[in-house]
Amino acid sequence: MTKISYNIEDKGWKKHFPHFKKYIGKAVNETLKQMDIKIDEDIVVSIFLTSNKEIKKLNNQYRNKNKPTNVLSFPMQSSSDGIHLLGDIVLSNQTLLEESIKQKVTKYDHLCKMTIHGMLHLLGYDHNTEKQFKRMNRFENIIFDNIKHLS
Repeated sequence: MTKISYNIEDKGWKKHFPHFKKYIGKAVNETLKQMDIKIDEDIVVSIFLTSNKEIKKLNNQYRNKNKPTNVLSFPMQSSSDGIHLLGDIVLSNQTLLEESIKQKVTKYDHLCKMTIHGMLHLLGYDHNTEKQFKRMNRFENIIFDNIKHLS
């Protein structure tokens, strides 16, 4: 079973993304399904929903980039008492809204894509090289296409 815990730090989430749980849940569960993750314990993913101001602080602290970003991932991969903590995903509603407008996609489609992106990082994927980028992007698109077909 997968459990998603939410920490909503910014009120803009409930205003701009009132159905965030539905879309984040789809993205988390479909990523685990498509990546064929077989863990015999309950999987826990923590979602921190914040603002540009807060994600900028985290981005600076952990990545030395003093600017807001759309998503940050903090893999844990630790198990205890039948629970497997996959890690934390941090999302900024303001950046997601701005990017969805620029990219001409719905805000919920972009939320799903960025959640998938964060999940793949939690599962050990990265995009530091062109080869890694192409591989991760291919997985993101497959998972996202499956979510779109479920809707």
